[in-house]
Amino acid sequence: MAFWAGLYVTGAVAFVAQLTRLGVDVAFGNWVIAGAFAFCTATAVYLLDRVKLRDRWLDPADAHAHPDRFAFLSRYAAFVRMLALSLLVAAGALGTLLRPWGAIIPLLAVLGVLMYAGRPRHGRPRPKDIVLLKNAYVSVGITGFAVVVLLIGSHPTAGAGALAEVVLREAALLPLACVLLGARVFADAVVCDLDDEDADRRHGTGTLPTHLGHDRAWNIAMGIRLLSAAALAVIPVFPWHARLAWAGVTVVSSVALRLTDPNRVRDWVDARLPAEAILVAAILSAW
Repeated sequence: MAFWAGLYVTGAVAFVAQLTRLGVDVAFGNWVIAGAFAFCTATAVYLLDRVKLRDRWLDPADAHAHPDRFAFLSRYAAFVRMLALSLLVAAGALGTLLRPWGAIIPLLAVLGVLMYAGRPRHGRPRPKDIVLLKNAYVSVGITGFAVVVLLIGSHPTAGAGALAEVVLREAALLPLACVLLGARVFADAVVCDLDDEDADRRHGTGTLPTHLGHDRAWNIAMGIRLLSAAALAVIPVFPWHARLAWAGVTVVSSVALRLTDPNRVRDWVDARLPAEAILVAAILSAW
């Protein structure tokens, strides 16, 4: 029910927060709200992407790629939609605790998912169907969402002008953090496409696995992650303990998952980022 997907986006917020150290003095309770907001929003939009707004908009490619999951979600589609709606309401309420306009953010996330693949493919390809754009769309969306949550969570009383000043003050950190997170999400999206390679090829969805094959796509994704780890290790912009901790756990987790090569990799990828964030938090607390 999208638990790991929700945690993945929450881990993306933690990634940027730990690297930039924004909001390090903010009360823990405020970060709980921000984390719950990210989790509820991400889980809701992921579920909505699975069951769509109507039964007749369910994606036949999902039925081919994950028949058991598709059968379950099809049977309980009305319930899942209500669950997604409930999570969106909860996200809206949590968002207003962070900002008066915070409830708008989950609605924008829903709009993004509907534009991505709100209906099955008929004629003109969707963003989901175009190679590289598919992964870039997910990468930009998650990265942008994570940065917005970080900004409003780390400065709970700042107005729009004050937030703009924060962005300008952190001009050396935030853009680079966005690039590194975006590269990581892009690579993870490529790996997640491995599970759907046969279905994507049959239904005309362009992915790196369908164009380059399983091993080459995975090696490219792993290379992106290792390059991002190298960048963290050598670019002295972020606090040294945070960047080295993230560089280290990235290398270990990347190599470990590549060597194990599970048959179904998506849940492992989704669980990896929050697990990395927890491990980095433990390392940072020991310093």
